Amino acid sequence: MAEKKEYRIKVQGQLVPVTEEIYLTYYRMKRRELHLEEKDARHGVFFYSGLDTGETNGEDAIPDLLSPHVEDMVVDKLMSQRLHQCIGQLTSQEQELIFTLFFQNKSEHQLAAETGIPRMTIHDRKVKILSTLKKLMEK
Repeated sequence: MAEKKEYRIKVQGQLVPVTEEIYLTYYRMKRRELHLEEKDARHGVFFYSGLDTGETNGEDAIPDLLSPHVEDMVVDKLMSQRLHQCIGQLTSQEQELIFTLFFQNKSEHQLAAETGIPRMTIHDRKVKILSTLKKLMEK
């Protein structure tokens, strides 16, 4: 009677008995992985993980081009704070108009229909207020 062959693979440093099918699949995958690494080496493919050190991760060196720069975020925040300070210097009627048009996203036509004030009057007031805000922002 032929002796049944035992198949083992190394898992976490220990040999574990497996079936022939698992053994063959495992070593095919290992050989495929080795083949792909050799192919990458021939074609000069570089992995950021090659830059890993004890303290840093090589992938951290990849610049994130989609995220806004910290400097831009700080400038935006400062500009926003300055704008709110300048809006605070306007009269209550001017503040209400700016709030309605820009923070509630109402159009000049909608505001004219709701208040009965002609649209061109609303437009002219808006232009004047924006000009005032620009001057205040430039101080």
